[in-house]
Amino acid sequence: MSEPAVIKNEGGHTRRIGKKGLQMIEEMAAGGMSMTSIAKTLRIGSRTFYDIRRRQPEVVEALERGYSAMEDQLVSALKERALDPDRKDSTVAAIFLLKSRRGYEIGDQKIPSHLTIVNNDNRQQVIQLPSPADRQAYLKRIAEVEDGAT
Repeated sequence: MSEPAVIKNEGGHTRRIGKKGLQMIEEMAAGGMSMTSIAKTLRIGSRTFYDIRRRQPEVVEALERGYSAMEDQLVSALKERALDPDRKDSTVAAIFLLKSRRGYEIGDQKIPSHLTIVNNDNRQQVIQLPSPADRQAYLKRIAEVEDGAT
């Protein structure tokens, strides 16, 4: 009989991820699944998955290997699409995935695309951040809002 992905220790309260689970985690991360979805697929709660990640560094390594593989694929696709004038519309999707999944950075400056706040009851709120604007555009927008021309 093969080892399950999630193994309950003696007493059944503490869990750990087995070899099969580590492989599944890496594959799911490479496929772009969020940690919440990975936990759900493993049939454990998000909090349990968080606790396991703290106790088992190999779980964090599997996640990082998977997300890095996904990032490499996206960067490759972005490069191909950016160089193909017939597919420029696909570039936006690739950039979005890189920014939202991996916090993609340009040079040394990190460009945040959104801010996620987790409430005490584990609900998440996402706040979209506006794109950068020069001073004149900012002042013009403020004047429009004050005049009621939103």
